[in-house]
Formats: sequence, structure tokens, C-alpha cells
Amino acid sequence: MEKNSGKTTTLNYILKNLKGTKVIGLTSIGRDGEDCDRVTNTHKPKIYVEKGSLIATAKNLLCKCDITKEILATTGISTPMGEIIIMRALSNGFVDVAGPSYNSALIKVRDLMLGFGCDLVLIDGALSRKGSAGNLVSEATILATGASFSPDLTRVVEESRHNVEMLQLPKCSEEIVDLARQILKMGKIGFIDTQSNIEVLDLLTSLNSHREIVDAVKPNHKILVLGGAVSKGLIESIIQNRELFKNFTIVIEDGTKIFIDSNIYHKLSMIPVKLEVLDSINLLYLTCNPTSPYGHSFESEKFCKLLKTSIDIDVVDIVGGKL
Repeated sequence: MEKNSGKTTTLNYILKNLKGTKVIGLTSIGRDGEDCDRVTNTHKPKIYVEKGSLIATAKNLLCKCDITKEILATTGISTPMGEIIIMRALSNGFVDVAGPSYNSALIKVRDLMLGFGCDLVLIDGALSRKGSAGNLVSEATILATGASFSPDLTRVVEESRHNVEMLQLPKCSEEIVDLARQILKMGKIGFIDTQSNIEVLDLLTSLNSHREIVDAVKPNHKILVLGGAVSKGLIESIIQNRELFKNFTIVIEDGTKIFIDSNIYHKLSMIPVKLEVLDSINLLYLTCNPTSPYGHSFESEKFCKLLKTSIDIDVVDIVGGKL
């Protein structure tokens, strides 16, 4: 949910507890494992891997990995830090990981590592890049929250609850799934009416197409199907034209595609408009980091308790040991 929320600490915890039990493959969206965050200039934990692990990282970072390496494959995937290389760790040590930034490349890297004998591939996520949580890429997800999101404890808890709710949006009925997938095969946006007829709009994306979508609504429409990212601007347009969308259902691909805060979502639900997904996400845990590098922190037990009261999944403070 924010930089310095404890994401890499969680990754290291998983790696430590899987030691000796599985062959692990590791990659990242963006860069992880460096000593200092290049954006916030704050200290970051290094990533420690066990001998036998596979790592997919950018060519320019190979020299920053203090393991003995066996190069297994070049992928042809380019990044600002060079081509993504897959290597095997021939010794224990620290690695600097920078993986692909888009899902199709992540899938390629994942499959290559599985092909080289990995039992489990871990993808270290990134702020504002939740696409890897989609089930085309991964089978399960952990979300990290923490005091770095805001010094206001109530706001952190509320937005954490909202993010969990978005990632756990309910799946639509099988009948709707089939119709919605037909729409997405033909385009990106469309309507389903009360007789289960479909109407596809000639629009490549919902971004900057708010007016066209609103103008296309008919009285017998009941479901709006949206492919790709769903912006705050579109949802605000729907709220502004609430009489047209009363008792509507909006179907999106999965919970990583919606970009609205809790206030906007509340307004949408009051119309009422329901949000449903084609593909559900397997969200395992919410990890919480009560300490921020920006000079404020929360009391761990209180933070965990408030999160548990608000959120219907397991909440874990990795460092503090609160479960």
C-alpha cells in the first residue's frame, strides 16, 4: 500500500521459513534488495537467498549479488537496468532483484523458473503495481500495510480495509462471466441488458471515455463490463449520473483493476451500484508494519487489533510477532 510498509521484510520472512524445504524462484516488479530506496532515500532490508534458489534480475545488477552464480537463461526482456537474466545461486547470499514491470513478461519469467525446477516462485510486488496479484500471474497474494502510509492510524486502518475489500470483490455469476468474456473478446467495454443481450462500445479503454460511456446507457441495461484499469474519474462520472446507473452492477476483470479510494467506493455503493469481478484473488494475509521511517509509529498490539476488527483476513506483524 505504500513504500516502507514491510513488503521486503515479509518476503525475507517467507524465504527464511521455507529454508531447506523448497526450491524457490524469486523475481520482482521493479527493484528490490538495494540498501537504500532510490525514491525516499530510506534504508531497505537486503534480500537473502539460499543456495539452489533461482533469481530473475536485471543484467546490470548481477555484480551487486554476492552469491556464486550459474547463468541459466537470458530472457530477451529489456528493462532500464538491462536484460532480465535467470540464474541459480550456488551459495547463500544477498541479491539485488529487478524484474519485469508488466504481467506478460512476469508470466514468461515465472514459467521459465518453474521449468528449471522451482517448487514455488515468489514475486516481490511494488507500490501501485498490484497487477501481479491477478490470477493469470499468481496463485496467492499477501498485502502489506503500515505506518508509512499515513501518521493517522484511523486512516491507515480504513484504507487497509478498503484495499482488502477491493482485492476480495465478489465474483459474478457464471452466466454473467460468459457474457462478460464475450464482451472483452470483442472490445474493452460493453453493456448487458435485462434480457442478457450484449452491446459492445467502440472504445479501446475507459480512460478519458467517461462521457461516451454515460451517453451509451439505456433503460434496459443492468450491467457495465469494463476491461483494463478502472479510473477514479470514470467512477466519479457514474456517481454524478447516478439516476442512469441505479441498481447497476459493474463487472471488472479482477480487484487489481479498480483505482478508487474508500470515500468514492462508499458513494458508489449508496446509488446503489455493485462491483463484481470475473476472476477472484486469493488474498492470504495482511501484514502490518507499525513503524515508519518518516518519524512516527503506532503501538503494534493496538494497530493489529484495529486491523483485525475491521478486516476479515489474518493480520500479521512480521517483526513484532503479533498474529
